[in-house]
Amino acid sequence: MSKKASSHSKENPSVPNAGNEVIDRLKGFRVLRNRRIQTVFSWIPALLLLLVLADWLIGAGAFSRDTFRMTGVLTVAFILLSIQSLFDRLPRVLETIWRRGLIDVQSGNAETNKFLEYLDQFEAALNAKYERGLALIFAIGSLFATYPFRYLMVAKRFPFDFPATLSYYFGGQAGIIAPVLGFVVGMLAWRVGTIAYFIGAIGERFPLKIQINHHDQSGGLKPLGDLAFNIAIIILIPAIFLAVWGFITTFFRDPSLELYITLWGGLFRQLLVILGILSLFAFIQPLYKIHLRMDEHARKIQAELDSLSQKIEALSHELRSQADEIGPQAGEDQLRTIEFMKRVYNENSQIPTWPFNWKTLFRFASAQAVPLLSLLGTSGPVIEIIKGLFSLTD
Repeated sequence: MSKKASSHSKENPSVPNAGNEVIDRLKGFRVLRNRRIQTVFSWIPALLLLLVLADWLIGAGAFSRDTFRMTGVLTVAFILLSIQSLFDRLPRVLETIWRRGLIDVQSGNAETNKFLEYLDQFEAALNAKYERGLALIFAIGSLFATYPFRYLMVAKRFPFDFPATLSYYFGGQAGIIAPVLGFVVGMLAWRVGTIAYFIGAIGERFPLKIQINHHDQSGGLKPLGDLAFNIAIIILIPAIFLAVWGFITTFFRDPSLELYITLWGGLFRQLLVILGILSLFAFIQPLYKIHLRMDEHARKIQAELDSLSQKIEALSHELRSQADEIGPQAGEDQLRTIEFMKRVYNENSQIPTWPFNWKTLFRFASAQAVPLLSLLGTSGPVIEIIKGLFSLTD
């Protein structure tokens, strides 16, 4: 346990004060502790968009005349915007869940202090030193995604002689840009993965309540589902990019795209399968333990409803069997009681057990459909069918 968490336990505040302490702790929660890095990161998406715009206005054509590179840069910008949205929303979502009383702290200070300890561990993990190791792996790996290395893997040789290769890497191009971008991606990947893990940890560490009639149709826990959807979208954005270009490199043999078709065309499908599976895992896995907690609470509510249904049946049986003995007024009162109890039962019978509603599920399925259709559309049998159809029209 961290020193900070230990101090929370020693304070032993009353429940209301502890609740305020949680809110104050969340206001100081930092996904990125280094404010300079946080500021730079917040400006990267806008700088990438300005880079493409400036290239088009100046007429240099490094991006605006190269559709593949331009869409790649725009994809990176959208990914970074999605990550930035995830980082910004995380403390607010945790605060919302706490304010709604969805984390059961009826046992008093013990659960409250446990949640404060959870927040300390969460922030420490986000900014752990291990992120540098992952960032370094990404930085080295990014070199293998550059043009000469990809050419070496496909053609078994570099596209130009050794001095020219060194000039390419250390002359201000890939040797500087690729590792820096890879390092940044590694840092962000560490944090996205950590957020996914700690979302699931809520369901593992804390008893959760369900607000059956909450308007979000998810027991009030939809903000957690939205965070998981945000993580899945971060993965689906590059998947959609690969899906589109996988389709283009399969059916449009433009000479200007020949280099990309040769070097990356076959790789697109492999990465697309990996990203598709990973996005599904990133959406479901963090929410599964929360689902188990919700299901646990739902069974308690269902037991209460079953007891209510027995009382309804008992009153109905009494009314049927003694209708000739009780007076009209007493009978009317009993009927109103039965109707009231039925209304209570019906209004509480739909118990959510997942922290997302059908709209979130539909949005995820719609985004997932693009990579899936691309995989199906570029599969061997489908390609042969399409070629056959085109041959009939000739």
